Amino acid sequence: MRLRVRAHIFFTAVRAYYSISKAVRTLKAFIEFNRKLHGDRGNLKIIQAGRQYFFGLYAPGYPSRAFDDYIRGELNRIIPVKKKTNALSFIFFAITRKCPLQCEHCFEWNNLNKKETFALDELRQIVASFQLEGVSQFHFSGGEPMVRIRDLEELIRTAGKRTEFWILTSGFNLTAENARRLKQAGATGVVVSLDHYDADTHNAFRGMSTSFEWVRDGIRNALDQQLVVAATICATRSFVTWDNLMRYTELVKSMGVHFVQILEPKQAGRYAEKSVTLSLEQLELLERFYTTLNYEKEFRDYPVIIYHGYHQRRMGCMLAGKRNIYIDSAGDVNACPFCQTKNYNIRDRLHESRAALHASMSCPRY
Repeated sequence: MRLRVRAHIFFTAVRAYYSISKAVRTLKAFIEFNRKLHGDRGNLKIIQAGRQYFFGLYAPGYPSRAFDDYIRGELNRIIPVKKKTNALSFIFFAITRKCPLQCEHCFEWNNLNKKETFALDELRQIVASFQLEGVSQFHFSGGEPMVRIRDLEELIRTAGKRTEFWILTSGFNLTAENARRLKQAGATGVVVSLDHYDADTHNAFRGMSTSFEWVRDGIRNALDQQLVVAATICATRSFVTWDNLMRYTELVKSMGVHFVQILEPKQAGRYAEKSVTLSLEQLELLERFYTTLNYEKEFRDYPVIIYHGYHQRRMGCMLAGKRNIYIDSAGDVNACPFCQTKNYNIRDRLHESRAALHASMSCPRY
């Protein structure tokens, strides 16, 4: 499979440049970039879901048109390709301000449970405008996006099919029927928030006594529909020990989860001005956990660990305003969910060119 993917990327590069020599030169630079990003530890694990193969949460599955668009976009960052390609790879889009939870770390805290910003037609227009620019993925969040399951289903069903759609959810309303509706509409996967292996601790963190049950049932329902499933955790100071990380990963492995995404707590939203930053020793432990679980042979059948901090401390932030933006539930466009820069409001500038608007965006936290 790795050989097939590499051959496919090579021929994609040849078609993009109409030149074998330029394709080879670009791919050498691409390989060197990935070596700096991941080190010389060998190949990262591949996840198979249905008929597709996934290398991470933020690269579309292979084979697909979204994967090809993503690769052309990455090549274009090294040497410009001849055809128009994507300026951004993926969009985080908070489609609702409604949420039934009271999460300790919520970065949308100041926007929650107010009058909705977006009507369904506006959501369609925004998604369509970014699809025209070649965006490969949308990650729909909130609030809790599953409170708008009907609009969410319709939005995905009527959107262009060259794009992957992911839902970032607490597990709320992710019933068997709703998982089926998402799959049939064209969703790729769900990213379910699970912040502890202990049910009571997770429920307290989320401010909802039934939250752990939502997660457990939602993951099962999503997997039954062959959706790709990731569990995401805000790794707080009190949580980050090797034993806790392993017990958490063993739990989600037993559930059948494909990816585990580890997020560091940031001083944003409900955590603004609070002392939540992890210690140097804890950051080093997370990095060791990331490399061990992803590359050691004894963990080959474990979920892939996604840990952005590992790469950001080595390469700087490669995402915010460069490969992605975050549209919050008030419509403000930010560099990322944690860098709330509020560059412009998407509703005010829906019909303007975004190329110049996001070109100057940056992520000041890294």
